[in-house]
Amino acid sequence: MPSETSSIYRFGVFELDPRSGELRKQGGRVRLQDQQFRILVKLLERRGEVVSREELRSTLWPEDTFVDFETGLNTAIKRLRGSLGDSADHPIFIETLPKRGYKFIAPVEFLEPQNGQLPRSTAPNQAPPTIRFPLLRYLIPAMLVLLLLVIGAAVWSLRSPHVPNLADMVQITNDGKAKSPMNPFVTDGVHLYFIEGMPYTTGSGIAQVSETGGEITWITTSLREPLAIYSISPDGSKMLLVDGAAANSELAGELWEQPLPAGSARRVGDTMASSATWTPDQTHIVYSDGEAILIANDDGSNPHELATLPGVPRALRFSPDGRRLRFYLTHPDTESRSIWEMDADGKNVHPLLPGWQVSPYQCCGNWSPDGNFYYFQAGHDSTQSIWVLPTRKALFSGSTPVPSLLTSGPLRFSSPVPSRDGKKIFVVGENSRVELTRYDPRTHRFDPFLHGISAGPVDFSHDGRWVTYVSYPEMTLWRCRMDGSEKTQLTFPPARVYEPRWSPDDSRIVFMDVDFTHPWKIRLMPSSGGAVTPLVPSDSFASQDDPTWAPDGNSIIFGASGGADRATVAIYRMDMHGRKMDMIPASEGYFSPRLSPDGRYISAITEHQTKLMLYDVGAREWSTLAEAELLGYNEWSHDGRYIYMRENRSGAGELVRVRVKDRVLEPVLSFKDFPQLADMFAAWIGLTPDDAPLLMRDRSVQEIYALDLHTR
Repeated sequence: MPSETSSIYRFGVFELDPRSGELRKQGGRVRLQDQQFRILVKLLERRGEVVSREELRSTLWPEDTFVDFETGLNTAIKRLRGSLGDSADHPIFIETLPKRGYKFIAPVEFLEPQNGQLPRSTAPNQAPPTIRFPLLRYLIPAMLVLLLLVIGAAVWSLRSPHVPNLADMVQITNDGKAKSPMNPFVTDGVHLYFIEGMPYTTGSGIAQVSETGGEITWITTSLREPLAIYSISPDGSKMLLVDGAAANSELAGELWEQPLPAGSARRVGDTMASSATWTPDQTHIVYSDGEAILIANDDGSNPHELATLPGVPRALRFSPDGRRLRFYLTHPDTESRSIWEMDADGKNVHPLLPGWQVSPYQCCGNWSPDGNFYYFQAGHDSTQSIWVLPTRKALFSGSTPVPSLLTSGPLRFSSPVPSRDGKKIFVVGENSRVELTRYDPRTHRFDPFLHGISAGPVDFSHDGRWVTYVSYPEMTLWRCRMDGSEKTQLTFPPARVYEPRWSPDDSRIVFMDVDFTHPWKIRLMPSSGGAVTPLVPSDSFASQDDPTWAPDGNSIIFGASGGADRATVAIYRMDMHGRKMDMIPASEGYFSPRLSPDGRYISAITEHQTKLMLYDVGAREWSTLAEAELLGYNEWSHDGRYIYMRENRSGAGELVRVRVKDRVLEPVLSFKDFPQLADMFAAWIGLTPDDAPLLMRDRSVQEIYALDLHTR
């Protein structure tokens, strides 16, 4: 018998060479991760014997390595079985002995390499023996049969697959914690990996759960505030993600590589990305930064541009054959989103569904493993659903495939991720609700406000009798008494209302219409209900926001962007009598204007959200009131002494206020343990008439579900 240390193991249709580190199946190479390869070698060396889990641990990880050993070994064994086509229930090669270990049970042969090559007995191209009986009488019928088989196979391969429908639904998680639908999760075929919690507020981490459900555990990582998982490598050994940055539609964050099942993350060069994925051969990374899609080496080196898009690309996904890349674009002018496609080399860039009228909001797609279908989400709020698009049209049919609806209510499903066998898709199921909460700084208590109503931004009439509020997530405007009674709906879809403001005489309400498909506009309406009218001509600016009444009711201060011959972002005053507009001097680059209760000052935030500015109306001068890492919103106290804001400093979110008299910044409330939705519209802050802070507490249900698919 040849020496084991220099021989090749043969078992079934496989041959493993420990020296070259190769596993081959019928001559073709089988890709194995390093851990899987070492496990297989160990089991082959001890074939027929029980190899304990502790022995495998010492083989895979040094004693001083901290790792979730049980999860890591289970994952490695399952992946190894998958590579061998083996099964734990009906093992051919690897048998599990509960609480003991594993045993290699298949017969094993030893082959001696000849000049570094496989022995002649295993060579695949040996000449066949000469056939000495007549073939002519059988040749023509055989060729006809073969031709029919080829034609049948062609017809089968070109037919349009039956679109799957929903057969069953199983809830996978049940812990009540935030799982942002805009941060899709990934799967390695064994576990689902996702970001749970919110950076800067409740804190976040990389969570994992079995595809069949069960307890959620956490990945050990060196990352402090992981925000979004971009993709998982084809072999399931690592993930690309962004840490502690606002990875929204416009900003890119630092790209990191996180090994699985645990370990220290590695920075991918100096790459900044708003989305990223590996190429199918895992040698390069394709990522987006701004409106460009780039490709670089696996370590981030040697980047070069593939394409420039008319928007910010997110959710980059290669087709299973590696020939195409799909993603969705956020369009800066309208905030709508559409799915696009291009060739892997950056050519042939085009929208995937041009003219599809069902929804202008499409995102977050993934291919089925066989490449026959593409799952994506479309719609907003109550219309948000999962759709499935066949990737090829039927034989002899000139029609282009169209999406089919896969899910509809009562939960909003998002972020579809197919399982690796294609028999199910995993989604985030969400029932969005908030609770308006009043914070008492003296007692540090949170009390419900407008109890039982899922309400967003509110404003109070000056006579103290009425409150107007925005329902969430419907974003319709309502009016009620201070105790929540006598509710009256004032607006109806398609209008989406945000930040309503009563006029000083309580006769009118001004608000933003934050339509997803058009630039934001400012509208006016009677406080008792009635016709809604625009504040400024629709062609004056690309977008208008944050209206505030002057104390005398004769003018409105607002922010705007995109006007002809005007700054990109600036602050304007609209005279309510003559409807004349003037730009506030030197307000270029400022937004979110708020008038002080006495009308003497205007507060505003700089475009990069790092400074709170104060404009003295009489002196016509701007000055810096406060600086921070990231500011959001600003609200004057009713006595004019303070301005309240959201602030993020060194990763911690909190409510602060600045004292206007001496510009001292004071902390009010940390958001660390206050649950909030990952939605810009739910980040609103306000004040009651007695200046108690109002916040929108998250009362949503966000869990992961498995949707079983059925193909007719």
